Amino acid sequence: MHIVSGLMISTFAALFLGGLVLVIGGWETTDTLPLWATAVMQIPLWAGLLGVPWWVVRRRKLSWKNDLGWQFQKKDVLSGLGIGVFAQAVFVPLVYLPVMLIKDDLDISGPARELINRAQGFDIILLVLVVVVGAPIIEEIFFRGVTLRSFENRFSPRTALLASALVFGLIHWQPLQFPALFMFGLVAGKLTQKDGRLGRAIWAHVGFNAWTVGMLVLL
Repeated sequence: MHIVSGLMISTFAALFLGGLVLVIGGWETTDTLPLWATAVMQIPLWAGLLGVPWWVVRRRKLSWKNDLGWQFQKKDVLSGLGIGVFAQAVFVPLVYLPVMLIKDDLDISGPARELINRAQGFDIILLVLVVVVGAPIIEEIFFRGVTLRSFENRFSPRTALLASALVFGLIHWQPLQFPALFMFGLVAGKLTQKDGRLGRAIWAHVGFNAWTVGMLVLL
């Protein structure tokens, strides 16, 4: 129930604010939004993904550290970043290889490239804060800290891992990127299950997103 509530709040809040931003700013579609406006539209999405965990912790008197896994160790940084970068640079191309052999003009990085193309000056810093810093923290708290643990209370660890990765992939509403997102959901979920905390999963998410942003900015 908490998972559904968080996803519904995030989705409807994002749609509402998105429509409001378009009307106030006079933009016709979200594709024409400046990057700062796109970043603002992430706030209601994160409010749901972070608001529900906060409510659950407070309502049930749980611990962020022990019950949601909000724990870090120094070794998490390099290990997590390495795993995230490796997943993006190696696993993602392997996942799409069968499709690329059939359709060689497939543009997997299209949405990310569109963001980069709209970024100028301070927008680059804003993009990093949203994609590389904010998203990994908020999404890992919800999808691995709450969703995965909730599924583990009802199903086997393997089924919970698959289910949480599926939800993570689907909620991004990007059919073309779903295989990569599902794959990373499995990686982050497995790290969380193995460590019993979110530290490495969050840093892996940072590395996963940072590699894409870095490559698109540099190239």
